[in-house]
Amino acid sequence: MLFLWLAAGVASAAPPIEIMVEDGAAPWSGPDGNGYANDLVRAAFAAVHTEIRLAVVPYARCKAYVMQGAVAGCFNMSPSPEHQGKLLLSDMPLFEVHPRYYYNTDKPLPAVSEHMVAAGTRIGVVNGYEYPPSLAELEKRGAILDRANTEIATLRKLAAGRVDLALMMADQVKADAAQMRNVAVAFHAASMGSYIGFSTIHPQGEQARKLFNEGYRIISTNGRKAEIARRWQIR
Repeated sequence: MLFLWLAAGVASAAPPIEIMVEDGAAPWSGPDGNGYANDLVRAAFAAVHTEIRLAVVPYARCKAYVMQGAVAGCFNMSPSPEHQGKLLLSDMPLFEVHPRYYYNTDKPLPAVSEHMVAAGTRIGVVNGYEYPPSLAELEKRGAILDRANTEIATLRKLAAGRVDLALMMADQVKADAAQMRNVAVAFHAASMGSYIGFSTIHPQGEQARKLFNEGYRIISTNGRKAEIARRWQIR
């Protein structure tokens, strides 16, 4: 009887909720599945006793899968009109991103603000990333968006002279940029929050959103979030 009871308990246990995470945004989310945001998400679900499985993939795939309802959630995501009806973001952001335009110091600075970016300027961006609305305005004015799979790949294009500007969404590129002798910050764009997005059509999407929001509130007040931030040296 004990064996049958245990077997029934295992059979009825809910499967882990699959969450996708981008692979190229260290220190928030790195290719090895570790990072500040990854630890926050794990801790939030653990706080509400919910098992998850993180799948580390390129951001474009992460975004496509959650919008198609193939997975319950994806991070790190920022607000965008294209999300309407397909996903809902968490109540609170995991962190803030500070968009910066970089330029090649071996070439004349092409602009000192977004307002001065001329038509035909090639801007390196990451495929699938959400950017400030000002970037869409630049594209309308004739800027050319050159897409890569990661921010470091975009920086390398800039260093090689293949793009005129590179738009970086995260502080983690500072170390990478510092190692490139001919790459420097040109100017900034408006800051954005980075969230976990939940599918509106995946069967576990809404449940996962509610569980995460509750868990995130718990770790934000019990000191766990602050502890993770100290460990990753996030301010």
